Amino acid sequence: MNKLDKVAREVADSLKSQNLNIVFAESCTCGLLAATLGKIPGISQNFCGSAVTYQNDTKANWLGISHQILETPGPVSEIVARLMAENVLKKTPHADVAVSVTGHLGPDAEKKLDGVVYVGIGYRKIESGIEVTRLLLPDKYTEQTENHSLRLCRLDDLLLQIFKLLLQSLAEQS
Repeated sequence: MNKLDKVAREVADSLKSQNLNIVFAESCTCGLLAATLGKIPGISQNFCGSAVTYQNDTKANWLGISHQILETPGPVSEIVARLMAENVLKKTPHADVAVSVTGHLGPDAEKKLDGVVYVGIGYRKIESGIEVTRLLLPDKYTEQTENHSLRLCRLDDLLLQIFKLLLQSLAEQS
């Protein structure tokens, strides 16, 4: 079992032991958080689903994020990560926890956005709101090759980091 599948299994076990249901709002991960968690047998007891909102119009139409916010500060921002998590939680009444992710994995990103990702994690029963973490992914990876591009390396790294952040957050809630 690889590192990603191992930590996803730990998240699934934590959700099950705490009797929590989770929902995702994914942009730059394109549903891979859902796909990774969905490989675990029995996860349907705790996994509600995922809104893959890659384009701005989809973020606006599915999650109710205003076009004004999507213009300024833009989709790769703390406020958009926060609103994605808040709104997917509102739209999924049986979910207890929401995770959102928005970012730019490259290539062809503006320098200030290249490798920048925001991850939101929030709980329905906790009034503290959505906690947003800003990540800056590296420009180079040792496993990077012609066939395994920087974007794919960043994606692998990001998935692992998100599941670790979620696992830590779930541990703090228990």
